[in-house]
Amino acid sequence: MKTIFDENGLLNISDVILNHSSYKAIMEDGIVTDVELKDQTEAAIASLRYLESICNEEQQEAILNTMSELGVLYAVYQNYQNQNKTL
Repeated sequence: MKTIFDENGLLNISDVILNHSSYKAIMEDGIVTDVELKDQTEAAIASLRYLESICNEEQQEAILNTMSELGVLYAVYQNYQNQNKTL
């Protein structure tokens, strides 16, 4: 299993994504097509549905909370980057 953190304890999600077979396949030609985006959306939904089917309510809540925190981190990071470009 790939680890979430690197040897320094830092979030390792970028490396996990860059080395994931789906990402590699989509980015092979450097272009993201409508079909690839649709297919990846469906793959992500299927993965979430699978998690929902194998996890109890407490585990589902933990997964949802983690996804939410990562989403918030991404959103505020984007805002942070944009505000620093205007300063």
